[in-house]
Amino acid sequence: MRKESLQHMLCSKALIGITDNHTITVYKRDCKNFAAYCRSNAVKTPEQLEKCKMEVLQKYESSLENAGYKPATIHRYLSAPCKALNINMKELEKPCRTADMIVRGRNIEANMQGQKEITQERFKRLISFQKVVGLRRAELAKLRGRDLRTDESGYLCVYVCNGKGGKDQMQRILPSDVALVKKILAEVKPDQKVFTKNEMNNKINLHGLRAEQAREAYSYYAEKLEREPNYKYVCRKELALRYKTMHTAYKTTNQRFLKDIMNDAPYVLRGKNREKAVAQGKPVTYNRLAMMMVSVFHLSHWRLDVTSVNYLV
Repeated sequence: MRKESLQHMLCSKALIGITDNHTITVYKRDCKNFAAYCRSNAVKTPEQLEKCKMEVLQKYESSLENAGYKPATIHRYLSAPCKALNINMKELEKPCRTADMIVRGRNIEANMQGQKEITQERFKRLISFQKVVGLRRAELAKLRGRDLRTDESGYLCVYVCNGKGGKDQMQRILPSDVALVKKILAEVKPDQKVFTKNEMNNKINLHGLRAEQAREAYSYYAEKLEREPNYKYVCRKELALRYKTMHTAYKTTNQRFLKDIMNDAPYVLRGKNREKAVAQGKPVTYNRLAMMMVSVFHLSHWRLDVTSVNYLV
């Protein structure tokens, strides 16, 4: 019987649960590159790799760092191999991703076409929707008239099928924006795409609008938590229920999440993230529970570091 190749093993395990075509393509490529690195270092079979996987992954990280790749790129290249080998990426030594390194969508001068298009009437409907919902570009393109649902806590949400990482998600809508979202989705048939190919053919910084919506949502929750001290119990209950609905996790993982939502300490920016916030006149401390509400219900990231670095700072 022919033995399973190293690349095939990595791909088959890394792609478990992944349905998004773009993610599948990226993961396959990253597994192929890692397998090639392993073979060049005399690790040619799955059995050999299993015996020294942490050591090989750490050396692979060092090779990427020495080649001049940025922290975010290194993180992405490691993601698929780590998943395939059941290694938590936090166990590896690697450079931190910080807000000052993020350039996507933030260089206005480099996207003059997008700046012009954002003011054009033909994109008005798309812009209005994105400002209050904040989906990714691919998610907006797939959205259909039927994708308006009520979540497990009774809130109106935009349903995203096969979002980033192949995961379904329920994107909550703030109370003040419900009427607008209902109106836009009611204008199309249930099976009809909400936005046409012509509307999606643009250079508009849709990710920047997603970040704006995240900041708006954070302000909503932070202000409500400040006004209504007992609202924190409502938030904790809704977060725990969403976690139970969306995850079939190990008990230890569940306990860790529950511990996080009970943490009353503020979220404090550090290092480069703090320096950038200060330079921009932005806060360096945030309401942790308000951030979790944004991260889970409006971004579907489930991680406060991603929410702070990519959206709030």
